[in-house]
Amino acid sequence: MSAFEFTFSLFGLLLGFSLVEVMSGLVRTLKLRGAVRIGWVTPLLGLFVMVDLVSFWSAAWQIRDLVPANFGVLLLGLAITGVYYFAASMVFPDDPADWPDFDLWAERYKRRALGGVFAANLMATVAMFSQLPPAMLTPAALGMHGGLLAVMAAAAVVKPHWATGLLLGAILAFYFLFSVLQILG
Repeated sequence: MSAFEFTFSLFGLLLGFSLVEVMSGLVRTLKLRGAVRIGWVTPLLGLFVMVDLVSFWSAAWQIRDLVPANFGVLLLGLAITGVYYFAASMVFPDDPADWPDFDLWAERYKRRALGGVFAANLMATVAMFSQLPPAMLTPAALGMHGGLLAVMAAAAVVKPHWATGLLLGAILAFYFLFSVLQILG
């Protein structure tokens, strides 16, 4: 078993739980379709959290040879994936029937969900950049990660629902474009 396989057995489990948390919230919500107003910000937030979780999973694989197997790495991984789980649990209400309008839920809890994803990304970015060789720390890489973090932070604090949705849509479009370029690349 490699160091990466050892450490990622813990991270993968927690990331999987986070994905299940968002997906189960979506399923509970869809079962109540018609009885509650779902809106579009909460589903966009759920999609964003799932896509960002997958991007973390992908980034971890890309630096797998740089990941040592030690207690510090396990604690950092626990912190990052624990924050992801917290964020994932904030996307949908535990009991959707208690929230007849999910736009109100999103208004109240989006800062926690987006703030959690922001914090997880910030920790992961700092950890990843500290392990990369200097030649890989290009202005483009720094700008891409910094820009993504800035848009996440803006989506967490912006007030109008349409602006939150627009920023989430922009992040999702970035991830989509990035994935297409990787497939074609």
